[in-house]
Order: sequence, then C-alpha cells, then structure tokens
Amino acid sequence: MTVKDYIRKGIEELFPLYSKEDAKSLLLLILKHYSRWPTHVYYTDPNRMLPASCLSDVQKAFDDLLKARPIQYILGETHFEGCPLKVREGVLIPRPETAELVRWAKAACKERPQDSLHILDLCTGSGAIAIALAKAFPQAKVYGVDICEIAVEIAVENNVLNRTEVCFFKADILQPPDLHRASLLPHSFDLIIGNPPYVCESEKAHMHPNVLNYEPHQALFVPDHDPLLFYRALADWGAVLLKDNGLLLSEINETMGQELTALLAHKGYSSVQLRKDLNGKPRMCYAVRAFSTPQSSRSDPC
Repeated sequence: MTVKDYIRKGIEELFPLYSKEDAKSLLLLILKHYSRWPTHVYYTDPNRMLPASCLSDVQKAFDDLLKARPIQYILGETHFEGCPLKVREGVLIPRPETAELVRWAKAACKERPQDSLHILDLCTGSGAIAIALAKAFPQAKVYGVDICEIAVEIAVENNVLNRTEVCFFKADILQPPDLHRASLLPHSFDLIIGNPPYVCESEKAHMHPNVLNYEPHQALFVPDHDPLLFYRALADWGAVLLKDNGLLLSEINETMGQELTALLAHKGYSSVQLRKDLNGKPRMCYAVRAFSTPQSSRSDPC
C-alpha cells in the first residue's frame, strides 16, 4: 500500500467518527511514529510504499482509532509545552488549555527569586505541569502530587525522560497535607498549581467516546452536588503551604468561575482573577494568599 492510498482509505473509514481533517492528521501521526518517516513524505512522495516491517503496527493503531481510542494512548506518547511525555490508560492526557495555564504560571513567577522558587503541582497526572515548570525554572524546587499510583509511576518516568528533578509522591489532596511524611513545611511554596477533576457527572452525556471510554474518570469527574470539592482542597493546601503572597493557579470548569471566585475569597485569598482560554471560555483561575507569618527554613523530601 502506498502512503497516498493509506491516507485515502483511512479517511474514508474513519469518517464520520472523525472529521476528514482530523482523520488525516491522526493517520499522519501513526505513519510518522511507526515508519519513522517525516510527515512531509505524504506531500513529497505520496506513492512511496509503506514498509512491510510496520504494516502490522499501523493496522493495529488504525483499528484502535476505529474504537475511538485516543491517539496519545495508541502511540504511548504526547508532547506538552516542548516536553515529550509518556502516557497510557489510567493517566489523563494533557490538554492545550493546561498549556495556557502553565504559560500564565511562568509569567507570574518570572520576577520571583529563581534560586528560592518552590512549586507544588497538585493532581499532577503525567507530571506535565510540574515538568514543564521545572524546565522553565531550572533552579526551582518542584513537587508533584497525585493519588493514583499509575500516575505517579508515569510522572517519574517522564521526569527521567526530560532530565528534570521534580519530586513526585503519592498523596490524597482531599486530606490535609501530611507534612511529616512528605517533609513539606508550612508557608514554603511560591506557587501551588493544579488541574483537578472538575467535570460534573451530568456532563458525561456530552463527552466524546475517546474521553469517556478511555481516560481515567477519577481524574475527570466530580459529583453534581459538590462540583467545587477539589478546589476547596486546593485552597486548604494553599492555606497551609503557600508563602505570604504565594500564588494559587488552577484550571477550572468554564461554568464555575463565579462560585470559585466566591470560595477563594471566603478562604482568605485575594486578587482573584479568571482568564479565558483561546476559545474565549473562562478556564483558568489565579489567586494570592496574603498573610504575615514568619518564614521557616525547609528540608527536601527528595
């Protein structure tokens, strides 16, 4: 089969599960991954024959696409803010909206002393946020926390892959921070950032099968009766761990901005801001934890 025939046949079979343009992009990713050819081969040499050595892998990947399995899980990898990442079922796939949150965090921390910068990523998943910030601020001490064992394992692998020195550990953010176990100290962090579960159970009916059937529900959904469950937890961890004028940044459900703003104000945060993503939806929140307290020296768990 030629490259041209592979793309044409694939687009026909994947439609209408994917648009023709999306199908073409996914098929080119599969071709590049398994043949190790650059994607421009489709345009410059469309009659090139697919190598026999990769036909089996290409067909299996295509069959997975027909089942709406996410391309990131099919290939076992993705990229986030210039960082290569391993991903697999059980770990949330990083989104473009999360990259926008990271860029906001980079700008917010840019003027802070780099050699004493401490960052904590809650609900770290694949470690995408923590690793991207560790690369942006190589002198910073960065931590990542998740309740899921698989997520922590993948985050550690991605830490090695990216040659960063993030300290990842398992913890339940719905419980108060275990300062002794994690060797964290009160009022020691400049930034706490997170992408917690925020999709209400009632929103499942509107989700694409490639998310609903494959990505971890534990990392996605919250009960309809308590949609701010994890944001209270982020705020409570911040109350213990943030420095004076420390920052709390999080990705949010676009429908919950006003409720979250009120929650953070009630929890003692100030300068609360919402920011829209590239699609014009309020998907990010920023707040400052301002109080006067003596700053203590810290020891590191890793």
